[in-house]
Amino acid sequence: MKMSIGKTTGAAAIALLTTAAVTPVHAADGTTVIRNAAIHTMTSDDTEADALAIDAKGIIVAVGKEADVLAKAGADARVIDLGGKAVLPGFQDAHVHLIEAGVNEILCEFEPFATLKQTREAIAACDAESEGEWVLGSGVGMPHLLDQTDNPVAVLDELVPDRPALILDDIGHAAWANSMALEAVGYDTIEGNPPGGIILRNAGGKPNGIVLENAQQKLRNLAFPDTPENEAFAYESMLPTLKTFAENGITTVSDAGGFWPQGHVKAWETAEKNGTLTVRASNALYVYPDLPFDQQVAQLAKLYSNDPDRLLKFNQAKLYVDGILEQRTGAVLQPYLKGPGIDHGFDSGFLYFETPVLNDYARTLSKIGFKLHFHVTGDRGARLALDAIDQADMKPGPHRLTHLYLLDPADYPRFHETGTVADLQLAPSSLDPDYIAFIREFIGDRADRMMPAASLEKSGATVVMSSDFDADELSPLVKIQAALERPKEGAPDVRTAVKWMTVNPARLLNQEDRTGTLEVGKYADLVVLDQDIFDIPVKKIGETEVKATLLQGKPVFDADGLFTSH
Repeated sequence: MKMSIGKTTGAAAIALLTTAAVTPVHAADGTTVIRNAAIHTMTSDDTEADALAIDAKGIIVAVGKEADVLAKAGADARVIDLGGKAVLPGFQDAHVHLIEAGVNEILCEFEPFATLKQTREAIAACDAESEGEWVLGSGVGMPHLLDQTDNPVAVLDELVPDRPALILDDIGHAAWANSMALEAVGYDTIEGNPPGGIILRNAGGKPNGIVLENAQQKLRNLAFPDTPENEAFAYESMLPTLKTFAENGITTVSDAGGFWPQGHVKAWETAEKNGTLTVRASNALYVYPDLPFDQQVAQLAKLYSNDPDRLLKFNQAKLYVDGILEQRTGAVLQPYLKGPGIDHGFDSGFLYFETPVLNDYARTLSKIGFKLHFHVTGDRGARLALDAIDQADMKPGPHRLTHLYLLDPADYPRFHETGTVADLQLAPSSLDPDYIAFIREFIGDRADRMMPAASLEKSGATVVMSSDFDADELSPLVKIQAALERPKEGAPDVRTAVKWMTVNPARLLNQEDRTGTLEVGKYADLVVLDQDIFDIPVKKIGETEVKATLLQGKPVFDADGLFTSH
């Protein structure tokens, strides 16, 4: 997750974003029939179909052979000929950062592997363009930055001496602050580390400007306070991203950011109220390690919502167990190798919560009704999360672990035993050989068994494939191809890869009775593709174009006017 400010701020940014807002196009009253299509229902019996009928409420009333569907729909039905295009259930992306991605699209960002000279130039430009109280940016690669300077705070103080400055990293787990920003949150005088976070220090013991993991959250919350202006900005930032999701055939999301002190809950509620919410959203609320337990639980309970008839729910609690491997903060069973990366003194990674506190949150929040969404990258972190699920209330489940870069094979069966969902990001960037080689520098041969999707599937686990957008690629079709091309731990066939983005996330999000497959009685959440991905070479799947996306029978994206011109 990334966030930045600099190019456009305040009223100007809101005006710009409003022009890009998504306005749903409502289907005509009465029944609509889709015919002459390769319809993949994704039901357990894999029903063959070339036609589908949708009633005025967006419910599928018939699916199967064209003659049967037309007879069921009646003579007055509107008929749309898809000319042989493919139809699948709408893709469900169970791990995204939608608001932050929208902000990043219009505001200044930095290159993660830029030279220090280039970074200094980018900071100067961001300072000149920023109109607010803070200078804000994102995209810096912290290990790369620390390879170039041992005193980052001095660099930022020189370029931005007169107001707080905060530059977030390229993966959402670190931030670079100047002295005024550090002073604003009390990090200039703090001894040791704040709960769930790390403050890097220079040889003299003073903060060097780089903070890791939850230590950045106090800075974020101060820079993006829950004010009417910031709430409006967060809402308007969503709109272009919602359009992008519709263009990619995505009809359900689970936003994993959940920064409720920054007005994000209100922004989502505004989208639902204004009719601009073009996805089903089953969102998470971030659990802060530095807030008092009882106070935070009470606040999260107030924000909890789980009405199955609404598009919007806040029914998940996002619990970070550890950090990330490339920052040496992912919690691992065996220590990291000596060598590259950030030296922070935690040889086996870092934990956001002490184990008893993590377990208390799991028990308490699950009893309220929250599904537990654990961030884990290391095998020790994954084991601790599974231990916490052992103590949790299973009624809101299934609970899940997301990322799972490292997982001890001894823990594979525990997913099936507890009903825990394995949520992995199998995008090209995560599977790139250069990236794997980079991670190998930190964990050695353990890199050979990262993200064991196939092994988990074989062990009986429910596997979900999500994007973590905008940290990784969004396109479901690109991810499906990447999963199929992975030699050992990928998807064995197209149907399995599609299941990981339709049927299984519907189960994870407790909406399998309404979405995930195309069958009578379910919502017509579907995507129209220009070619049948079940019947083309795997290397062509990522080139497939989304032609239309329907949410409950209404086109939220219609490239060729298939549904809006009739």
